[in-house]
Amino acid sequence: MPVSEQSFPGRTGNPKVSVIIPTYNRARFIGAAIESVIGQSFRNFELIIIDDGSSDETSEVVAGYRHDPRVIYIRQSNQGRSHARNRALGLTRGAYIAFLDSDDSYLPEKLARQIAYLDARPDVDMLYTSAICVDELGKQLPAQPYAAHAEGDIYHLIAFFQPLTITLPTVMVRREVMDRVGGFDVNMERFEDTDLWRRIAKSHRIGAMNEATCLLTTHEDNALASQNPDKIVRAINYYVNKVFRDDSDKGIRTLRLGASRLCEYYGRALLQAPGQRNKAISLLARAVTYSPSRSPAIALRAAKTIAGSFVRRLSALRGKQ
Repeated sequence: MPVSEQSFPGRTGNPKVSVIIPTYNRARFIGAAIESVIGQSFRNFELIIIDDGSSDETSEVVAGYRHDPRVIYIRQSNQGRSHARNRALGLTRGAYIAFLDSDDSYLPEKLARQIAYLDARPDVDMLYTSAICVDELGKQLPAQPYAAHAEGDIYHLIAFFQPLTITLPTVMVRREVMDRVGGFDVNMERFEDTDLWRRIAKSHRIGAMNEATCLLTTHEDNALASQNPDKIVRAINYYVNKVFRDDSDKGIRTLRLGASRLCEYYGRALLQAPGQRNKAISLLARAVTYSPSRSPAIALRAAKTIAGSFVRRLSALRGKQ
């Protein structure tokens, strides 16, 4: 049985950093995620795992690490990953907070490098890094879209996921910043991390480390092709409306440009998904509506996406012959 939320045997001292892992039916991945935290060169941490109602062997896998007093495991009914992360946030004791998804992993110096950076830079409130994308076997993938190349006042780059995406496992943030801005929006099933970075970026300085500190695993469950396009569109609608409502002080041009980039990104992605051409075209049309001056560039990139998708399918057919 999970340890109760009120009493954690062996939970003593003051960890420098709290690492949060929410999980749901990731028994085949979570062991590697936990080991990547336990194996950090920096040792003064606590690891808080919130099991969001898993029905697989997740609890059995985690049980193998419960002998380490730094590992805290709580099981709850399924309420979504934002709720799980918020529950963990309420338990954190570290001066810094780091995040990890249960299908990803840290490189051994992750915590040490980020803590050293933040200790030396009191002017920086949140720090993100580059990341390496791998497949289920740990093989590095050709596309590496997560590079940390901008810092400072970067709201306009990150608020709408594009053109700069900060991926959650790379982030470390000061505890007092989280206390000020609050946790994750429990109404969001997508973009909830981008939404948090956006809220932080409105009034805090963000630092960047170009060094990769995490491995992000691509598998059939998190690939875009396996996700519900209707949910993606609803998530875009919710998020765009939220940002337009909450961030009007950023200026309508900034917001419309960001919304255009977001719609274009997912429109082009859905162009490559079988049977989703209509939804893709609708999103691309919205991208043009938000920022008409981008119309030629959007059309050109969409055409290249279609051509590339056709070439890949043709190559796959030839490979089967």
